[in-house]
Amino acid sequence: MSSFRRVISSRANGALSRGPKTTEGKRKSSQNAVRHGLLSKTVIAQNESNPVFDMVLADHFNALKPANDAELALTKEMVESSYRLRRLWTLENKMMIEAMQTVDSPDELTRLANAFSQLAESPGYLVLDRYAVTLDRTYYRALRDILLLRKLRKQKLPKEPTL
Repeated sequence: MSSFRRVISSRANGALSRGPKTTEGKRKSSQNAVRHGLLSKTVIAQNESNPVFDMVLADHFNALKPANDAELALTKEMVESSYRLRRLWTLENKMMIEAMQTVDSPDELTRLANAFSQLAESPGYLVLDRYAVTLDRTYYRALRDILLLRKLRKQKLPKEPTL
């Protein structure tokens, strides 16, 4: 627990800070809370490839062919979830490689199993797993909603008269 003197000193020093002054400092400061980008407002991180996102977007548009703004919004939500899941898999792969480097075993399968056991118990992996479930649910909920909208639209269309 901090002493009263330290608390007073910290408050005084904090009151002197006015934040970053330069454009570069402000840009850097704005990214302080971003660790993995799985829930960020910006889908594509600065170090990621825009063409990959564009490819995922084009694939979804070709497959779903959104017919109106509602379907378009849901398709974009699916693409964002899909792209973030790809990022999550990259992070998970990196974590697995790091875990395998810490395990010493001559048998590759045993090494892999031990690394996975170690990884599965880590708090970071549990967070990734939670995000994976959320993103997967978001993706399939949007797909379900698109299909539901199309079904409702078909039901409301008047039937053509038969001769």
